[in-house]
Amino acid sequence: MINTVNPYHAKYGDDQSAGSAPFAGRQDAFARLYARLFDPTSTSAMLFMGRRHSGKTALLRNANSVFKETALGIYVPLRQIVLDKESVWLLALAQTITAELVEQGYIVSRLSQLDAPGDDMRYWLEVIFLPQILGAVRRKLLILLDDADRLMMAVRSGQLPADTFDYLLSLTQKNPRFYITAAMDTEFEDDLDDLAPLVMPNDVIRLTRLAPDETKWLLQAPVQGLYSIPDDCTLAVQRTVGGAPGLVQHFGYQFFQRWEATPELNVFTLEDVKAVTPSIYLYNEADYHDLWERLTSNEQLVMTAISGLLYDDPIGRIDAAALQGWLVDTDYPLDITAINATLRSLEYHEILQPTPNGISLSADLMQTWLLENARLGARPIRAFAPVERKLERQSGRQSVNTPDRPPEQQPRITPRLLRILLIIFIVLVITNVIAYLWVNSASPTSAPNAEPTIALVTPLATTQP
Repeated sequence: MINTVNPYHAKYGDDQSAGSAPFAGRQDAFARLYARLFDPTSTSAMLFMGRRHSGKTALLRNANSVFKETALGIYVPLRQIVLDKESVWLLALAQTITAELVEQGYIVSRLSQLDAPGDDMRYWLEVIFLPQILGAVRRKLLILLDDADRLMMAVRSGQLPADTFDYLLSLTQKNPRFYITAAMDTEFEDDLDDLAPLVMPNDVIRLTRLAPDETKWLLQAPVQGLYSIPDDCTLAVQRTVGGAPGLVQHFGYQFFQRWEATPELNVFTLEDVKAVTPSIYLYNEADYHDLWERLTSNEQLVMTAISGLLYDDPIGRIDAAALQGWLVDTDYPLDITAINATLRSLEYHEILQPTPNGISLSADLMQTWLLENARLGARPIRAFAPVERKLERQSGRQSVNTPDRPPEQQPRITPRLLRILLIIFIVLVITNVIAYLWVNSASPTSAPNAEPTIALVTPLATTQP
C-alpha cells in the first residue's frame, strides 16, 4: 500500500477539502471577479450561479490561491450560520472574518480592545469593526457568501430586515477595499430580483460544465508521476458525467483509490473507467433524482423520449420530429412547438446538448438513471447498459451479457386503445339498433305494439388484445 494522500475531493458537503482539492477551469469567472476588484465604479456584488455540485464552493474556496496578494478572501458558509436575527448574523460575520485573519497569520490583538457590540450592531460593524480589519489587512477584503439563497430566504421570511441587501451594498460603497461575492444554486434563478440592489443582472455569472480539456487536466495533472490516465479515458469520463465538476473530481478520487490498492496499475484503460462507473452512479443517484423533481412535466416527457430513442437506436438522429413521433405512441403526445421550447430550456440548463447527430443527453449516467426511473408504460429497464455499450464500442469489444436490443415485451392494451375499442363497440350497437328498427317498420306482418328484442353479437366479444 502506497502512503500517498488522495488529492481529490472525497464527498459532497465537505467544504474544507473542496478548498484543497485540485481545481480546474473557471478562468473566465476569476477574470470577471478580478476585473471587478479593480473597477472603481462598481460596488455591487458578483454572483456565481450553478447547478448542485457545479463547483461553486470550490470556486469560492480557491479565491485566495488565485488572487494571492491582491485580496484576502473570507469564506462565509451561510448554511452553517443562524440567520434568525440580524445581531446574530452580523456577529457571526465578524467572527468569521476574525477567524480567517488569525488563520492567515495576521496580528489581531487590537481587536480584543474594541468596544463590545451594543444594541446597534450595524453601527458597530461599520464604524468600529471594519476600519480595524481593513487597517490590519492593508489590501482588499473579499467576503465570499456561499449559499446566498439562505440570506435571501431569511429576508423574505422576515427574520432579517427587508433592507439587508441595501445595508450590505452600503458597506462596499463606504469602504473602497471591501467587496462582496456570492454563490447560489440555479434553483433560485427566478428569485434574483430579491438580491437587489446588492446583486444586479449584469453581476451574475453562470458556472457551466467543464470542457473536455479541463476534465483532462483534472484527471491527469494532479497524479502525474504516479500513474497515467490516457486521453481516451478522460474523454470517456467526460461523456459519462458530462463534465460535471463534482463527478469528474470523484472519478479522480476513485481512480486514485484503485491505483493505491494496485500500485502496479500504471496506466488506466477504458475497462477501468467502466469498472468505476457504477460507484460514480451510486454517488450521484440522489442528485439525478433531485434534478428530475425540479423539471416540468414537459421536460420529463422529452427526456424520457430521448432516453427511449437512444436505447432503441444509439446512432439514430434525435430531433423535435423524432421526439414527437415517439410520444405519439404514448398517452402523452406533445406538439412541435412545445417540444422545441422544452429542448431550449433543457439545453440552457445543460441537461441536453446539441450534437452533429441531433440532440443528446449531456451525461451517459443520466441515461442510465432515466432507464431505471423514468417510465411511460412498460419500457425496458437495464442498469448501466447504455454506458457499458458505449465503453465497449470504444474499446473495440462487445459484451455477451449486454443485449443490443431490449427484450420482447408482452402486448398491452393502452387507455388509448381501450377508447378506440369502446367507440367501435358503440358504433356497432347503434348500427344494429337502426337496422333492426328499419327491418321491422318495413314488414307488413309486424305487430305494432310488440316490444322489440335486440340480441347483439359483435366480433369484439371474442377478440384478444
